[in-house]
Amino acid sequence: MIAAPWYLLSGGIALVILGYFLAALGSRGSSRTFIDPRLSDKEIARRMRESQASPLGSLVSLLGLLAIFVSIVWRLVRLFL
Repeated sequence: MIAAPWYLLSGGIALVILGYFLAALGSRGSSRTFIDPRLSDKEIARRMRESQASPLGSLVSLLGLLAIFVSIVWRLVRLFL
């Protein structure tokens, strides 16, 4: 039980790294979308939708940050109690 916050911290760090890689894999091509003034509105909207990444990487990173936060709070509470 003493090592649980440390395991939670290391798991959170691993989740943040995994989320970073998932976000990098989810983005297709370059992260910049080139918009030419001659494009139609429908074509611009289609290009903007294509450039959006999957939210899976962000959710995994957020879960990892939450695990890190819980680990730090757990250790602080245990320190003061």
